[in-house]
Amino acid sequence: MACSDGPTVGGGGSGGSSATGGSDEAVDSTAAGMDSTGAGDSETGGDAPPQSCIDPAGPWSQGYSIPRQEPLPGDPVIGLETLLTEDYVSCGIPWELFPIAQPLLGTFADGPSLGWREGKNALVPVGWNVLELQDGSELVAPNCFNCHSAEFNGELVLGLGRHDADFTSDLYSLMQLVPPLPAFTDAGEAFNKFIQRYAVAGPASIMLTTGTNPAIEFAFILLSHRDPYTLEWLDEPIQELPDDMMIPSDPPPWWHARKKASQFANGMSRGDHRGTMILASSLCTDTVAEAAVILDYFVDVVAYLESIEPPQYPYPIDAELATAGAEVFECHCEGCHGSYDANDEHEFYPNMLIPLDLIGTDPVFAAYGAGEFNYLEEWFESSFFGTVTELGVTEPFVGYVAPPLDSVWASAPYFHNASVPTLDLVLDSNARPTYWKRVDFDSTNYDWDALGWPYEELDHGQDQAGPLEPRNLIYDTTKPGHGNGGHDFGDVLTPQERAAVLEYLKTI
Repeated sequence: MACSDGPTVGGGGSGGSSATGGSDEAVDSTAAGMDSTGAGDSETGGDAPPQSCIDPAGPWSQGYSIPRQEPLPGDPVIGLETLLTEDYVSCGIPWELFPIAQPLLGTFADGPSLGWREGKNALVPVGWNVLELQDGSELVAPNCFNCHSAEFNGELVLGLGRHDADFTSDLYSLMQLVPPLPAFTDAGEAFNKFIQRYAVAGPASIMLTTGTNPAIEFAFILLSHRDPYTLEWLDEPIQELPDDMMIPSDPPPWWHARKKASQFANGMSRGDHRGTMILASSLCTDTVAEAAVILDYFVDVVAYLESIEPPQYPYPIDAELATAGAEVFECHCEGCHGSYDANDEHEFYPNMLIPLDLIGTDPVFAAYGAGEFNYLEEWFESSFFGTVTELGVTEPFVGYVAPPLDSVWASAPYFHNASVPTLDLVLDSNARPTYWKRVDFDSTNYDWDALGWPYEELDHGQDQAGPLEPRNLIYDTTKPGHGNGGHDFGDVLTPQERAAVLEYLKTI
């Protein structure tokens, strides 16, 4: 994979040489044979065009096509610069403490650096920004790439959901290992706020398995501790969250943003997505005035996200097998996931919301949002964020959206909770393991046949793990929120048809 010397528009930037010795070869998913496959003008929204082999009684017949709203015009170059330089997260770790804190915080503060970033930003991981505060003190604050950049096949890809982060430890406890800094500087005050917020959010957002992400739980926590009208932080929550709350998530690739009508797997966040986007980074956003400034930043951030091109499969493809797979895909998958033939004037993506009982995948996320946590929808709609974005948790029904499949081969693991390690298992529900763990976290060790991470099937779950066996490496699908059932539509296919579909998916 080749890289250019600086950031590029349309892909998200690529790297030069690292000032810290870390990898800075960030690719924008267009490098190294990962060029755009192209997309037709009619790729978003709308009903599926009539196709002779599509069953009119298929699951899509019970779905709802969520309308997509075009974003405000923005500048993708400024958007990338914003993500990598601005203070949309306004608390963090003082510059002088960051070298001490970094090894203590594990994957939360690791990752390659980008040598083409300016100044001290070139010395910190891609998921952190160095900010100069009003009194001249310097703060290192997390940014969106902490969860939305990942190494794939040995290269850093900006916009790919991170698949190796370990959120199984309490970040608040880890930060207690960092020596305190007197609060007589702005950076010291921001650090104290950072610790204060993680004292609340850290223990409540611990994951069970490395590779799963606490973003959904984190959002619920932030909402529960804020006044909806002023955004003032509340030490006591509006409503207590359940002690057993567990909602693992898998960050989707950002190159899907140009097609999606809703931001989340359950169809939540519709229209202008900026409301939920800035909410996700609102750890220290305590006033409406501050949120309004960040909202303006994100006009350009959205433009950047929509400029990212999906990668192209980097190895030879069996054209005859892929052609056969395209026919199977058209009949069995297109109604929900859309068409991907760039030469077809009918190319489309329907943003199809499928009822929960029909899709059958783990219900916890959708059920929590529509049930026990639905009071937070009222919070959101009455807040500053709700003036921008429609939440739409239950409209017209509770379910999950069939995602776009552009370069789906690069975005393992699968399902909204990261419960399925390979794409071939998505198409064969009977073969999915109840307990499994990745063979390793080497991004070059990829199963190019099954399309996913090499895994080891286990005969036991986390509760049965031995005293020396790391429980956090075991994906236990019997745990709440971690189920890997549902989406059994591929079970009707023959092994030959599934192999053909996999080959076809390499082409889109």
